[in-house]
Amino acid sequence: MYKFKNILLHIPHAATHLPPDFWQDTALGRAEIEREALFVCDYKTDELAAGIDCAKVIFGHSRLYCDVERFRDDADEPMAQRGMGTVYRQLPGGKYYREITPARRQEILAHAYDPHHAKLDQLSRQIVEENGECILVDLHSYSDELVAKIFGAQENLPDICLGYGEAWFEREAILRLKNFVESLGYSCAINHPYTGALVPNWVYSAGDHRVRAVMLELNRRAYLHDNFVTNKAKRYLAVIVKFISTLDAAPAKMLK
Repeated sequence: MYKFKNILLHIPHAATHLPPDFWQDTALGRAEIEREALFVCDYKTDELAAGIDCAKVIFGHSRLYCDVERFRDDADEPMAQRGMGTVYRQLPGGKYYREITPARRQEILAHAYDPHHAKLDQLSRQIVEENGECILVDLHSYSDELVAKIFGAQENLPDICLGYGEAWFEREAILRLKNFVESLGYSCAINHPYTGALVPNWVYSAGDHRVRAVMLELNRRAYLHDNFVTNKAKRYLAVIVKFISTLDAAPAKMLK
């Protein structure tokens, strides 16, 4: 049994792996693609969260192959206008790196996107059935350089960005979480530079508010030193997840 029974930790972008069938779609060289896969990944977030005792869903391929954090239908996905929908055609900055036919897109979705979301749906339903609620913690990281390449240069980016939508997480709860994160010594912003948090597909359909979702987006400087994940960051992430697991409880209990 997990220590944090009501938590489902989602790590969609840690991987850099590109499956063999990826290479049939791109004319760019392997070295360039692999550099980009490292640049856009949520570097070592799987390692950062390895010691947290909760249910997890971790995507095993690079987002350059398939981005499971996007809406399945490009018509619903704003980043599709940048060529970075569920199945990317462009790199951050706009460079085209592959052409994808509709049939090929469906192959990739069936191979990668659909099984990932089926697992998210299954585990979140199970957690709700066993505990009465599920809090999905959507774990990401970013670099100042990646933000600049996608959105343009920005100053004073926070150590930790909290992403949420009020349909799936309460404003009061996100403010309490922000105060807690800042008490640990991190700078923190809400929905900046990234917004929102992934919610399992079935939850959208059912409108089941027993599932709540919050995104933790860590600046690489907040958990890496010389490209190694620090022990301090591992401890503090576990503390933050523990705090999130209590956010539906009475304030007196939360502060113990």
